[in-house]
Amino acid sequence: MGLNNWISVARSLLTNAPSYLIFQVTSKCNSRCLTCFNWKRIDSPEKNDLTLDEIEKISENYGRVLQLTLGGGEPFLRDDIADICLLFDKNNSVQHITIATNCLLPHKIKKVVENILLRCNLNYLKIGLSLDGIGEEHDRLRGVPGNYKKVLETYSYLTETKRKHSNLGLDISSVLSALNKDSIHTTIDTVKWQFPEIDKHAVVAVRGDAREKASKDIDAECYMNTLNYLKQANATKSKNLVARIFKALFNINSEMVYGQLKTGRLSIPCLAGQRLIVITPDGEVYPCEGLDQSIGNLREFRYQMQTVLESERAQKLIKFIRERGCSCSWECAFHASLVFNVKHYPKILYRTFFQN
Repeated sequence: MGLNNWISVARSLLTNAPSYLIFQVTSKCNSRCLTCFNWKRIDSPEKNDLTLDEIEKISENYGRVLQLTLGGGEPFLRDDIADICLLFDKNNSVQHITIATNCLLPHKIKKVVENILLRCNLNYLKIGLSLDGIGEEHDRLRGVPGNYKKVLETYSYLTETKRKHSNLGLDISSVLSALNKDSIHTTIDTVKWQFPEIDKHAVVAVRGDAREKASKDIDAECYMNTLNYLKQANATKSKNLVARIFKALFNINSEMVYGQLKTGRLSIPCLAGQRLIVITPDGEVYPCEGLDQSIGNLREFRYQMQTVLESERAQKLIKFIRERGCSCSWECAFHASLVFNVKHYPKILYRTFFQN
């Protein structure tokens, strides 16, 4: 990663646009996770996902993007996922791309990741491998027999690629819920020795309108106990600076999520809707994944994000968030609120170099 990449990062940080974009690029999924917050859209028989041509129009009109997170559904079910990454590289100078995957398509994932790395000038590409338990427990929670073996296969393929590309990062992401809270320590221990080349193991709390309602029966102390256990097993081995920054942000995030779960209040101003935006597969725009209030559909606004954000509906909702009318434990909102507020930089840098 060269100087031009870091200059682009600085420019993205200084802009007032929502340069942290979470794009749910498909409503199709080959998992049926019990903790999924997006299950109603995935289970809907009517799929009206944006085409590549439409995504190109969105990208052309969007402005700079620092962090692009691709989700779904399962992103790798789209055959044009590398083309989508290339659009944001070309049109938006994106520097960091994160793609979460259920790992059910190991061969395709390897091929697409290598394609992205070869075609895009990225500071960092991070692939998040979903893992909620070990063996049959993971298969049960994800609703797919044999899923755990696919995770192992995907990890094996991507570690080979990682050795050739220093800007590829690998994470394991686990959802903590009432369904695995008694076994999560075993999962953390197993990840440490079975996935030794990952950059970080992240554990996030179940959120939103989960498919299995009982899965949400966890409290702040359960979450923090899990995170404290995770810290002991999660020392960063990576020499990659970006990987270390992401790890520091995750640790700070986790502490803030704990505070929110315990008190119901946010410890920092939320920048969702200002610096962070969510686009759903059919083009609806949300300030975050926790507020079920769309601020407009890009198709109706001729794919112009700025026009959507300038609408009266958007301004009212952004004002509502700014004045702390809502409070949630969504890690990505904390992440954006940390990254795009310079007063947090000393703490982030200290944790990057001295407590990682």
